Amino acid sequence: IRDYILVIMQKYQLKKRKGDFMEQWHQKLHNNTTPDDIYICEAYLRFLRSDGNLDEFYNHLEEHSITRERLQTFERPIIQEPIFFPSIKNGLINEFEHYLQILKNVHAGADLEKCVDEAASCLDSG
Repeated sequence: IRDYILVIMQKYQLKKRKGDFMEQWHQKLHNNTTPDDIYICEAYLRFLRSDGNLDEFYNHLEEHSITRERLQTFERPIIQEPIFFPSIKNGLINEFEHYLQILKNVHAGADLEKCVDEAASCLDSG
């Protein structure tokens, strides 16, 4: 989780922008990734797909009980709003769709069913 967000930031030169949303979210992910990060990523994807509509971002977070105030209370707070970069929109959408799957695999047990099926196939049917 920590490494892949850095890959995205470097690929799209987002690391140069100290103190912005992406840098703050990266710091949160680096220190304490939680299931909240699934919803933050989904909200960011909505933001990108809506051409930078912050209402899409915050409405999705609030649907999952993550308010602006709560973002600011994380150990590594997220204070800044996302910035929309039209020229890299599609690339970021692709990257963060993949990143969302990583977050879900870690925090939501998205591949739990696959694990159960694999374990069941190893059990003796007797």
